[in-house]
Amino acid sequence: MIIIIKGLLFSSLLIIASITDIKRREIDNFIPVSILVISLIGYGGSFSGAMITALPFFIPAIGKDNSIGGGDVKIMFACGALLGIGGGFLQTVIALPLALLFSLGIVIKKRYNPPGNRETLKPEKRIVIPLAPFLCVGGILSYIITNMGGI
Repeated sequence: MIIIIKGLLFSSLLIIASITDIKRREIDNFIPVSILVISLIGYGGSFSGAMITALPFFIPAIGKDNSIGGGDVKIMFACGALLGIGGGFLQTVIALPLALLFSLGIVIKKRYNPPGNRETLKPEKRIVIPLAPFLCVGGILSYIITNMGGI
């Protein structure tokens, strides 16, 4: 029963993070803090999972401006605490290819428009997408898989 309650709370917070990231391009701090609190329910959270899961997002965030937002790093830290190392890795493996496919779809749509459409992608223009919706899908699927005995 505690796994279901934890999963519902976790999923709800990730969905809220997705919606706010799409609308405002930021994630409120209460969301990762709440996920950290949820990670302590039933058993202690995984500090190593939090650190290892967040590190691949933290390095680009500090290395290059406007690459990965701080909210995404905080979400991954909190998700790693809740999911552990294996679950956090699975979340990343699910989320990033989805984000890549979505971005590729945008590029293809803009690059190969019908002849009457003037909207084209200029080579110097970057595509910026909110990452939280993809982290949400990855996090929820990872939670389900890891709690069904998969990892």
